[in-house]
Amino acid sequence: MYFSTTLALFTALAVSSAFPTHPSYTPIFPRGNATEDGECRDGSDVARGGKLNAEAVAEAHQRDGTATRAASAVTIKTSDGNCLTVNPCGGDFRSNLIPIQTKACLPSSDPKSAQQKFDLITKGKHISQEGGTLVVSALTQGCVSFDPRRKDDDQVNIFSCGGRAGGEGEENDSQFFSFSAGQKTLPLAQLGTTKDANTCLVSAGGKIGPSKCSGQRLQAFTIG
Repeated sequence: MYFSTTLALFTALAVSSAFPTHPSYTPIFPRGNATEDGECRDGSDVARGGKLNAEAVAEAHQRDGTATRAASAVTIKTSDGNCLTVNPCGGDFRSNLIPIQTKACLPSSDPKSAQQKFDLITKGKHISQEGGTLVVSALTQGCVSFDPRRKDDDQVNIFSCGGRAGGEGEENDSQFFSFSAGQKTLPLAQLGTTKDANTCLVSAGGKIGPSKCSGQRLQAFTIG
């Protein structure tokens, strides 16, 4: 395993208690323009140009009802206590290519806290690899993806699980990350092809990006 050494660096941080399980969120994009507070709606402007298309979003991001979820609708916190955050209007018209921001964690009573909820899927139609997980936005049902072909500051995004923009993909190893059941604090190390070996997610500059796995504090994430 490429990442056994890196994972060992975080063993002291692991906690054996089970993850909390909650119903996953369902993305809802009501008709009409965005509200003044920036709510993302069908027809809202999106960051990469164009308008959000709710029908295209639903096709591209289909919830896997057969999947095994090690955790459902949990937060993922950086080492400085911020939460990974997914804005459905932060990408393209399908809610693909959304950068993963790090922001102050919101209380569950705040509707926008749904942007900070994730599922960890260890088995399903988009993953069969042992020892790995998909990190899925519970709001959009898109997967955290690492694509080294993109420019350096745009390689980690939310993208359709399976790796095809329209949602027709099966498995894509750029979306597989290391995972051990029972761990609460761990690195998210890429389990892709050899060219991606020794790549970990890191919190830097208000968003998530890739870096060489080193065991540094900024590569540690806490689940739940």
